[in-house]
Amino acid sequence: MAKNSNGRRKKQSRKVYNKRANRRQNRQQKHQHDQRIDSDDILDALDRQEQAVSLSELITLLGDRGSESRHIGKLLRELIELGLIIEPRPGRYALSGSDGEYLAKVSTDQDNNLFANFADGSSCPVDPHHNMNAKAGDVVHVLLNNQGKALIIRITERIGQSLLGTLNFQHREVTFVPDKRRQGEMPIIGRKKHILNKYQSGDRVVGELVEGSTGQLSVKLIRILDEQSPEVADFERVRLVHDLPEPFEQSIEDAAKAQVISAFEVGERLDCRDEFIFTIDPETAKDFDDAISVSRGARGIWKIGVHIADVSHFVEEHGTIDKEAVKRGTSCYLINRVIPMLPEVLSNGMCSLVPHEDRYALSVFIELDKQGKLINCEPRETVINSKHRLSYEEALAILERKYKKDEYPEDLVDTIRQANSIAQLLRRNRVKKGSLNLFSVERNFVLDVDGNPTEVHQETGDIAHQLIEEFMLLANRAVASWLHDRGCPAVYRTHGSPDEQRFSQFLQTLDYYGIDATGAADNRKSLQDVLNKLEKEPEAARIVLNYLCLRSFQKASYQVKNIGHYALAFPKYVHFTSPIRRYPDLIVHRLVKQELGIARYANSQRQIEHLDALARQSSYLERRAELAEREIRAVKGARYLSRKIGEVFAAVVVSATNSGLFVDLLETGLSGLIPIRDLGSDFWELDEHGLALIGRESGEKYSIGREVDVQVVAVDIYKAEVNLSLATPSDDKVKSKKRKSAKGKGSLKISDYL
Repeated sequence: MAKNSNGRRKKQSRKVYNKRANRRQNRQQKHQHDQRIDSDDILDALDRQEQAVSLSELITLLGDRGSESRHIGKLLRELIELGLIIEPRPGRYALSGSDGEYLAKVSTDQDNNLFANFADGSSCPVDPHHNMNAKAGDVVHVLLNNQGKALIIRITERIGQSLLGTLNFQHREVTFVPDKRRQGEMPIIGRKKHILNKYQSGDRVVGELVEGSTGQLSVKLIRILDEQSPEVADFERVRLVHDLPEPFEQSIEDAAKAQVISAFEVGERLDCRDEFIFTIDPETAKDFDDAISVSRGARGIWKIGVHIADVSHFVEEHGTIDKEAVKRGTSCYLINRVIPMLPEVLSNGMCSLVPHEDRYALSVFIELDKQGKLINCEPRETVINSKHRLSYEEALAILERKYKKDEYPEDLVDTIRQANSIAQLLRRNRVKKGSLNLFSVERNFVLDVDGNPTEVHQETGDIAHQLIEEFMLLANRAVASWLHDRGCPAVYRTHGSPDEQRFSQFLQTLDYYGIDATGAADNRKSLQDVLNKLEKEPEAARIVLNYLCLRSFQKASYQVKNIGHYALAFPKYVHFTSPIRRYPDLIVHRLVKQELGIARYANSQRQIEHLDALARQSSYLERRAELAEREIRAVKGARYLSRKIGEVFAAVVVSATNSGLFVDLLETGLSGLIPIRDLGSDFWELDEHGLALIGRESGEKYSIGREVDVQVVAVDIYKAEVNLSLATPSDDKVKSKKRKSAKGKGSLKISDYL
């Protein structure tokens, strides 16, 4: 049956919890102090909040009694298992039903139809187009449409999922501790005697998530983790921990191969094969989903063509390939491996805008006046033929005039320079309107054949990168306005204003550091002025302070409600330019084609609740991929440092605690702790703001943003943790080692994840 209002839903949830947990609570209360936090306190606190809160925020809401974070965390896990609390984002908690999102458990009937079952005992059928391939026993997050059907937006516990973890033997009881530590210890299915004979405490194992006889989620042990090369081991670890997709099933590969065509017929498409169209991508790129063209019209009007791979032509909505693509949500880039959203025959073949080959595109033709103001936008289905494929390095050489005579055709050189002039004009205009360009450093590892990192390089945000970035930003906002002006629903890429508490902490840090941030909390121009001031700071401090600013922002996400994009200062913004690797772009393509009146897309999904479900699902899957990509970099960083024990590296202080200094190594980006005992014989005190450790006798101050030299003491590759000590000139070991800092330069850029 369909759910009622959130208020009624919360009351039902409270009744269910009290009925199921009353006996346990009574037993606990016999052994606990009367003032200890209980589950009802947590439910009451969350009931008063309009949005999800973090554990630290929840502790603050609970007041003086909220000091036992471990106890509160345990209660939160119990409430999640009961279906009364959800985690709409990792580490943030809300009542089930908040913002229309519910926790449910999946079951099937005798005809294998899926149903979502809720904590109050009610259930409703699952919409077959929004089931994410869920199975009976899976724990899921759902939205509800106006037909009373559940739209699954996230699977939090997937029956049959492979888990990576460690065995814990205690008092002859065996439990499974997942690497994804938020899950906590889990019971193991199987004969205890057999397990005790075959396994030992501390074994690294692969298990399968199963549902026990009582309905409790448990683990069935599959095997001890094999000794593998770093190339295989690191990839498998990250894939298992983050439940990333396995290779495409043969049926999906076959469906993709069936889309291969020998000729790209023009039909009703606009024929752009004679246009001067080209691509600029990384040297190692295999799929090319965007191309551009530039021409000058009458009265100085610029005509910009942004041509995007027409994935929607080959991927039919609700078809075999589409069901898998929506389940993946995004491609995941794990250094030298890719888990793609689409099969290779499409991503690197039929959909890729390779040079000198006809390809289908969804193009957007944009007119700009002399000042770079958008005056017209026209999307069209097209056939294109890219005339040139340039790498960023080649484009930069053209722009900096560092190439051999006759190395590139004259028309290409002229067009690239024209495009750069437009891009820099767009960039200046964007900054004038309040757009924020944050300094960041992205590090890439060079791996040997065994997967061991041998070098670290930094990506730069040079003018060649900026050229493509500005054209893509232009297309995304132009399409967003085009859809909005026609009253068409869309999946917007949104970014809210900064979190007040974190932004206040950032401003406090700036003040402590000595940078005047007056007005930055209320005025975008003042915030831009602050970021401009940071450009004059040493690189180490600049990295940390920009990171603290970025951390104060809310995470960008996909929403059907347009709240604008804070960092870019765009009132309307969508993702349109990467449908090969992002599902929201594919949604937008279908909506554009539907609005153009193309018959094939007349029935494309545009109901708000369904778009909302896809938007939330895409946001979750993007975060999953981002966490996996971050973890693989951390693991490779740990492997890199494990071969450099005793060497000295440049680092920057990112936080100070009573335990010591947390620092980031500038070369690898990996974080580590310098224990307070290694700072010297002085008595070290945390300053009143919690931003520095100060020596009582010497007055020495280690504050956020200070660059220090550190020595690598030990590395745990599995945990991606590094132990450090402060390097001193008097240390003989330090004298013999070369100080390692970062190669390359950081960049001012807007991340894809904003």
